[in-house]
Amino acid sequence: MKSALVFALTVMAAAAVAGDQTPWVDMESCPICVNVTNEEGLTENMVWEHHLTATGVMTLTTVPPDYQPKFVRAKGRMKEILGKVVAGEAIDVCGYCSSIASLLKSGAKAENIVTSASDILFISATDEVVIKDIQVHGQKTIDFLQVAQDGHDH
Repeated sequence: MKSALVFALTVMAAAAVAGDQTPWVDMESCPICVNVTNEEGLTENMVWEHHLTATGVMTLTTVPPDYQPKFVRAKGRMKEILGKVVAGEAIDVCGYCSSIASLLKSGAKAENIVTSASDILFISATDEVVIKDIQVHGQKTIDFLQVAQDGHDH
């Protein structure tokens, strides 16, 4: 299923680019997301979930212990580039990463909790408009991942 998800994300990103639209998630061309695919075996060995909360969204990433160093490296590079986008640097990123940057610029708060088994990211706000925007982002991601899994989990 994991390799099918990787294939589905790649195909969907390519189709979106061909249609002259910014793909929601682009594991091949987005300078933020590509850090995951650049770490050999990481994409196939991680589970990426999104769950809506009362004040935003929770993103849960689970990676086997052997892949933790690769995940930590990728995450560090991702945070560095996202920080540049949030600061206003013009970097062409996928819809997901652009949305995260926009949410952070609009006052959303990101809280990262690392456990022995998972990396949990809460994106939340107290302003009702920002909460709604975060939940729209989260639902779009949930829908994107569901289509990828349903369409290619054979």
